[in-house]
Amino acid sequence: MEEMRAGAIEVNGMCGRYNIIDDPSIHSLLRSLGLDFHLPTRVNIVPTEAVPVIINAGSGHQLHEMRWWLTPSWAPEISTQYSMFNARAETLTTSKAFRGPFKHKRGIMPASSFIEWRKEGSIKQPYLIQPQQGAFAFAAIWDQWEKSDSYVESCALITTKASESMSWLHSRMPVMLMEEQFEQWLDPSSSQDSLLPLLQQGLPADLEAFPISTAINNGRQKDESLLDAEGESRMIGKKHH
Repeated sequence: MEEMRAGAIEVNGMCGRYNIIDDPSIHSLLRSLGLDFHLPTRVNIVPTEAVPVIINAGSGHQLHEMRWWLTPSWAPEISTQYSMFNARAETLTTSKAFRGPFKHKRGIMPASSFIEWRKEGSIKQPYLIQPQQGAFAFAAIWDQWEKSDSYVESCALITTKASESMSWLHSRMPVMLMEEQFEQWLDPSSSQDSLLPLLQQGLPADLEAFPISTAINNGRQKDESLLDAEGESRMIGKKHH
Protein backbone atom coordinates (compact mmCIF):
# COMPACT_ATOMS: atom_id res chain seq x y z
CA MET A 1 0.00 0.00 0.00
CA GLU A 2 1.07 3.59 -0.41
CA GLU A 3 2.91 4.70 2.67
CA MET A 4 0.80 7.74 3.42
CA ARG A 5 -1.26 7.74 6.58
CA ALA A 6 -4.67 9.26 6.04
CA GLY A 7 -5.93 9.73 9.59
CA ALA A 8 -8.68 12.26 9.11
CA ILE A 9 -9.38 12.33 5.40
CA GLU A 10 -7.26 15.14 3.98
CA VAL A 11 -7.43 15.80 0.26
CA ASN A 12 -5.87 19.25 -0.17
CA GLY A 13 -2.76 18.00 -1.94
CA MET A 14 -3.93 15.18 -4.14
CA CYS A 15 -6.62 14.64 -6.73
CA GLY A 16 -9.29 14.24 -4.10
CA ARG A 17 -12.33 16.24 -5.21
CA TYR A 18 -14.30 16.17 -8.44
CA ASN A 19 -17.73 16.89 -9.87
CA ILE A 20 -20.25 15.35 -12.26
CA ILE A 21 -22.77 17.65 -13.94
CA ASP A 22 -25.75 16.15 -15.76
CA ASP A 23 -25.20 17.95 -19.05
CA PRO A 24 -24.60 17.17 -22.76
CA SER A 25 -20.84 16.71 -22.25
CA ILE A 26 -21.33 13.87 -19.78
CA HIS A 27 -24.12 12.38 -21.92
CA SER A 28 -21.79 12.35 -24.95
CA LEU A 29 -19.00 10.68 -22.95
CA LEU A 30 -21.34 7.93 -21.79
CA ARG A 31 -22.66 7.36 -25.31
CA SER A 32 -19.10 6.97 -26.59
CA LEU A 33 -18.80 4.13 -24.07
CA GLY A 34 -22.04 2.52 -25.24
CA LEU A 35 -24.11 3.69 -22.28
CA ASP A 36 -27.37 5.55 -22.85
CA PHE A 37 -28.51 7.02 -19.55
CA HIS A 38 -28.00 10.05 -17.37
CA LEU A 39 -25.82 10.44 -14.30
CA PRO A 40 -27.24 12.69 -11.59
CA THR A 41 -25.33 15.87 -10.81
CA ARG A 42 -22.90 15.35 -7.93
CA VAL A 43 -20.96 18.29 -6.56
CA ASN A 44 -17.89 18.16 -4.32
CA ILE A 45 -17.41 14.39 -4.45
CA VAL A 46 -14.98 13.28 -1.75
CA PRO A 47 -13.12 10.02 -1.08
CA THR A 48 -15.13 7.15 0.47
CA GLU A 49 -18.29 8.28 -1.32
CA ALA A 50 -19.91 5.98 -3.88
CA VAL A 51 -18.92 7.03 -7.41
CA PRO A 52 -19.78 5.74 -10.91
CA VAL A 53 -17.10 3.65 -12.61
CA ILE A 54 -17.37 2.17 -16.11
CA ILE A 55 -15.89 -1.29 -16.54
CA ASN A 56 -15.63 -3.99 -19.18
CA ALA A 57 -18.10 -6.68 -18.13
CA GLY A 58 -17.19 -9.15 -20.87
CA SER A 59 -20.45 -8.75 -22.79
CA GLY A 60 -20.12 -4.97 -22.91
CA HIS A 61 -19.56 -1.97 -20.71
CA GLN A 62 -21.35 -1.56 -17.40
CA LEU A 63 -21.47 1.25 -14.88
CA HIS A 64 -20.98 0.22 -11.26
CA GLU A 65 -21.21 2.36 -8.15
CA MET A 66 -17.98 1.89 -6.19
CA ARG A 67 -16.49 3.21 -2.99
CA TRP A 68 -13.86 5.79 -3.89
CA TRP A 69 -11.07 4.41 -1.71
CA LEU A 70 -9.50 1.20 -2.90
CA THR A 71 -9.83 -1.83 -0.64
CA PRO A 72 -7.64 -4.64 -2.05
CA SER A 73 -9.29 -8.04 -2.25
CA TRP A 74 -6.76 -9.42 0.24
CA ALA A 75 -7.21 -6.67 2.86
CA PRO A 76 -8.38 -7.95 6.28
CA GLU A 77 -10.93 -5.14 6.57
CA ILE A 78 -12.24 -1.97 4.98
CA SER A 79 -10.03 0.81 6.26
CA THR A 80 -8.81 4.36 5.65
CA GLN A 81 -5.50 3.72 7.42
CA TYR A 82 -3.65 4.36 4.18
CA SER A 83 -4.44 6.92 1.49
CA MET A 84 -5.88 4.74 -1.27
CA PHE A 85 -8.19 7.00 -3.25
CA ASN A 86 -5.33 7.85 -5.63
CA ALA A 87 -2.99 5.35 -7.29
CA ARG A 88 0.31 6.73 -8.54
CA ALA A 89 1.00 5.70 -12.14
CA GLU A 90 4.64 5.11 -11.24
CA THR A 91 3.75 2.34 -8.75
CA LEU A 92 0.98 0.49 -10.61
CA THR A 93 3.23 -2.42 -11.59
CA THR A 94 5.04 -2.73 -8.25
CA SER A 95 2.54 -1.92 -5.50
CA LYS A 96 0.97 -4.97 -3.88
CA ALA A 97 -2.34 -3.13 -3.75
CA PHE A 98 -2.30 -1.85 -7.34
CA ARG A 99 -0.57 -4.40 -9.57
CA GLY A 100 -3.41 -6.95 -9.62
CA PRO A 101 -6.14 -4.40 -10.42
CA PHE A 102 -3.89 -2.75 -13.03
CA LYS A 103 -3.61 -6.10 -14.82
CA HIS A 104 -7.23 -7.17 -14.66
CA LYS A 105 -9.58 -4.50 -13.28
CA ARG A 106 -9.31 -1.15 -15.01
CA GLY A 107 -12.11 1.36 -15.19
CA ILE A 108 -13.09 4.87 -16.25
CA MET A 109 -14.41 7.49 -13.85
CA PRO A 110 -16.48 10.10 -15.75
CA ALA A 111 -16.12 13.68 -14.50
CA SER A 112 -17.05 17.21 -15.48
CA SER A 113 -14.33 18.93 -13.45
CA PHE A 114 -11.93 18.45 -10.56
CA ILE A 115 -10.48 20.61 -7.80
CA GLU A 116 -6.89 21.35 -6.87
CA TRP A 117 -5.52 23.71 -4.24
CA ARG A 118 -2.71 26.25 -4.54
CA LYS A 119 -1.07 28.09 -1.65
CA GLU A 120 -1.68 31.80 -2.14
CA GLY A 121 -0.63 33.95 0.76
CA SER A 122 -2.11 32.56 3.95
CA ILE A 123 -4.79 30.41 2.29
CA LYS A 124 -5.02 27.33 0.11
CA GLN A 125 -7.00 28.61 -2.84
CA PRO A 126 -9.18 25.99 -4.57
CA TYR A 127 -9.24 25.99 -8.36
CA LEU A 128 -11.78 24.25 -10.54
CA ILE A 129 -10.28 22.59 -13.64
CA GLN A 130 -12.49 21.61 -16.55
CA PRO A 131 -12.15 20.87 -20.28
CA GLN A 132 -12.92 23.74 -22.59
CA GLN A 133 -15.07 21.22 -24.43
CA GLY A 134 -16.37 17.81 -23.37
CA ALA A 135 -15.90 15.84 -20.16
CA PHE A 136 -13.10 13.94 -18.45
CA ALA A 137 -12.58 10.19 -18.59
CA PHE A 138 -10.26 9.52 -15.64
CA ALA A 139 -8.28 6.28 -15.70
CA ALA A 140 -8.98 4.16 -12.63
CA ILE A 141 -8.36 0.77 -11.11
CA TRP A 142 -10.84 -1.16 -9.00
CA ASP A 143 -11.11 -4.28 -6.89
CA GLN A 144 -13.63 -6.54 -5.16
CA TRP A 145 -13.56 -7.22 -1.42
CA GLU A 146 -15.67 -9.92 0.14
CA LYS A 147 -15.88 -11.25 3.67
CA SER A 148 -18.72 -13.16 5.31
CA ASP A 149 -21.86 -11.43 4.08
CA SER A 150 -20.11 -8.20 3.04
CA TYR A 151 -19.23 -7.36 -0.57
CA VAL A 152 -17.66 -4.07 -1.67
CA GLU A 153 -16.39 -2.82 -5.01
CA SER A 154 -13.93 0.06 -4.63
CA CYS A 155 -11.72 2.16 -6.86
CA ALA A 156 -8.76 4.51 -7.04
CA LEU A 157 -8.16 7.34 -9.48
CA ILE A 158 -4.77 7.10 -11.21
CA THR A 159 -2.52 10.15 -11.01
CA THR A 160 0.61 11.08 -12.93
CA LYS A 161 3.12 13.91 -13.06
CA ALA A 162 1.43 17.18 -14.00
CA SER A 163 1.93 18.49 -17.52
CA GLU A 164 4.10 21.56 -17.87
CA SER A 165 1.09 23.82 -18.38
CA MET A 166 -0.53 22.57 -15.16
CA SER A 167 2.55 22.54 -12.95
CA TRP A 168 1.86 26.09 -11.67
CA LEU A 169 -1.14 24.65 -9.89
CA HIS A 170 -0.06 21.21 -8.72
CA SER A 171 2.71 18.67 -9.20
CA ARG A 172 0.29 15.87 -10.12
CA MET A 173 -2.89 15.43 -12.10
CA PRO A 174 -5.40 12.68 -12.93
CA VAL A 175 -4.67 10.47 -15.92
CA MET A 176 -7.15 11.69 -18.55
CA LEU A 177 -7.96 9.29 -21.39
CA MET A 178 -8.88 10.23 -24.95
CA GLU A 179 -11.89 8.62 -26.60
CA GLU A 180 -9.78 6.51 -28.95
CA GLN A 181 -8.06 4.99 -25.89
CA PHE A 182 -11.19 3.90 -24.00
CA GLU A 183 -11.42 0.39 -25.45
CA GLN A 184 -7.71 -0.30 -25.04
CA TRP A 185 -7.81 0.80 -21.41
CA LEU A 186 -10.89 -1.23 -20.51
CA ASP A 187 -9.95 -4.38 -22.45
CA PRO A 188 -8.72 -6.99 -19.90
CA SER A 189 -6.44 -8.47 -22.56
CA SER A 190 -4.44 -5.26 -23.10
CA SER A 191 -0.81 -5.71 -22.06
CA GLN A 192 0.73 -3.55 -19.39
CA ASP A 193 3.44 -2.45 -21.83
CA SER A 194 0.79 -1.09 -24.19
CA LEU A 195 -0.99 0.75 -21.38
CA LEU A 196 1.97 2.45 -19.72
CA PRO A 197 2.29 5.16 -22.43
CA LEU A 198 -1.30 6.22 -21.74
CA LEU A 199 -0.27 7.13 -18.20
CA GLN A 200 2.37 9.62 -19.36
CA GLN A 201 0.62 11.27 -22.30
CA GLY A 202 -0.21 14.67 -20.87
CA LEU A 203 -3.53 16.42 -21.51
CA PRO A 204 -6.21 15.09 -23.89
CA ALA A 205 -7.61 18.59 -24.54
CA ASP A 206 -7.23 22.24 -23.60
CA LEU A 207 -8.41 22.93 -20.06
CA GLU A 208 -9.30 26.02 -18.07
CA ALA A 209 -8.83 26.68 -14.38
CA PHE A 210 -10.42 29.34 -12.22
CA PRO A 211 -10.59 30.10 -8.50
CA ILE A 212 -13.71 29.15 -6.57
CA SER A 213 -14.94 29.64 -3.02
CA THR A 214 -13.04 28.03 -0.14
CA ALA A 215 -16.45 26.78 1.00
CA ILE A 216 -15.72 23.77 -1.22
CA ASN A 217 -13.14 22.71 1.38
CA ASN A 218 -16.02 21.35 3.47
CA GLY A 219 -16.82 18.00 1.90
CA ARG A 220 -20.34 18.09 3.33
CA GLN A 221 -21.20 21.09 1.17
CA LYS A 222 -22.83 19.93 -2.06
CA ASP A 223 -24.48 23.01 -3.59
CA GLU A 224 -23.78 23.58 -7.28
CA SER A 225 -23.05 27.26 -6.57
CA LEU A 226 -19.74 26.10 -5.04
CA LEU A 227 -18.47 25.74 -8.61
CA ASP A 228 -19.04 29.40 -9.53
CA ALA A 229 -15.91 31.27 -10.62
CA GLU A 230 -14.53 33.84 -8.18
CA GLY A 231 -11.82 35.19 -10.45
CA GLU A 232 -10.45 35.10 -13.96
CA SER A 233 -9.92 31.80 -15.71
CA ARG A 234 -6.53 30.58 -16.89
CA MET A 235 -6.00 28.35 -19.89
CA ILE A 236 -4.09 25.10 -19.49
CA GLY A 237 -2.94 24.23 -22.99
CA LYS A 238 -2.74 20.70 -24.34
CA LYS A 239 0.33 21.46 -26.44
CA HIS A 240 2.48 22.27 -23.40
CA HIS A 241 3.17 18.75 -22.14
